[in-house]
Amino acid sequence: MKCYICGCVYKNEGFLKKSFENIRLIQSLFDETKIVICYDNSGDKSLQELSELKKEFDIDIIMNKKDRFGAWFGRAYNIGQARNQILDNIYNRDFDIRYNSGDNFYDFFIMIDMDDVGAHKINIEVLKKYISGSYIDNWDSLSFWNKGYYDTWAVSIDHLQDSSWNIPNTDGWEMNKQVLDYLKDVVDNMTSDLRPISSAFNGFAIHKMNKFKNIRYLPGTSLNNEIIIDCEHRSFYKEANKQNIKVMFSKDSIFEEMKNINKLN
Repeated sequence: MKCYICGCVYKNEGFLKKSFENIRLIQSLFDETKIVICYDNSGDKSLQELSELKKEFDIDIIMNKKDRFGAWFGRAYNIGQARNQILDNIYNRDFDIRYNSGDNFYDFFIMIDMDDVGAHKINIEVLKKYISGSYIDNWDSLSFWNKGYYDTWAVSIDHLQDSSWNIPNTDGWEMNKQVLDYLKDVVDNMTSDLRPISSAFNGFAIHKMNKFKNIRYLPGTSLNNEIIIDCEHRSFYKEANKQNIKVMFSKDSIFEEMKNINKLN
């Protein structure tokens, strides 16, 4: 099996070494891997750290030269641009591999956060469980629960489909708590390891390459006749659902329990 391991780097100084320790463990599960990073000019030592890591790992670094959305709420737009450049890169690369050598496409791509989330120790046996045996036929995209943290901004599940931060006349923090409470209740009552979900990420997701070729991140959306910036994952996974791609959520934790995560939620 072959897998692209992908991440975006912007102001990730101090977290990259531990993130790559996890990547090394991920690599052990596959016959062939390629690491593809999209780097935004950070003004810190992130690029220097990546350059040092290139001595140990086979890394392709995409230098993102697209304009950044400057306001704080533009984070999803910026990272969505970076993720799309990664997807364009790996799908174009796969076409070249097949066209020029007749070799097979890669089987999977992983998106992993390269900050404090991705620096938590990975439970590699959890990933191994889902890429082998009978489980592999039950998902096309798979994200995971975590006992200490959940990326609720990316979550659309059951009746909770909209971003907690974009619902008119509501308290975003309170809605965020409702999403988290509901998701915890879902996990506590799951009778199987997997269930469908409209959208979820939580710092790590694995995808089947042959399913996502024509899907990209669209963090801009329209609400009440205004253009807003939404979590880049929501449109990505909802579009996959529309195409009958199996977007699944596991009650298992891919990382050790996360503490002191410096995130919006």
